[in-house]
Amino acid sequence: MPIIQRGDVPVEEMAGGNQSQPLARSDLGAASLTVSEVTVPAGGQIPLHIHPGHEECILIVAGALQAVLGDEETTVVAGDTIIAPDSVRHALRNTSAAPAKILAIFPTVDVQRQILEG
Repeated sequence: MPIIQRGDVPVEEMAGGNQSQPLARSDLGAASLTVSEVTVPAGGQIPLHIHPGHEECILIVAGALQAVLGDEETTVVAGDTIIAPDSVRHALRNTSAAPAKILAIFPTVDVQRQILEG
């Protein structure tokens, strides 16, 4: 059973200035789970996308974001949860002046992502 020390896993730079801290995935010993803490900077976004073949659970850890899920758009804040079903479009946009943090949780180590807009 792996124990992952946060400081032993480097933060990864993502598109748009987002940063991802892997917490669980195959190279860290997980067999069927991927978890990452993602920081979305002020004015940043996670673009509209889908995950073909699996769902995603998004826990808002800090900040406030504009969320799109399917045809719905709403503000989400720390403590809220988004469940994006298989192949349902979703996005997050940080319109605040402070960074926001989320936990992105996938029931697979083979995360599929298809961006829908540039």
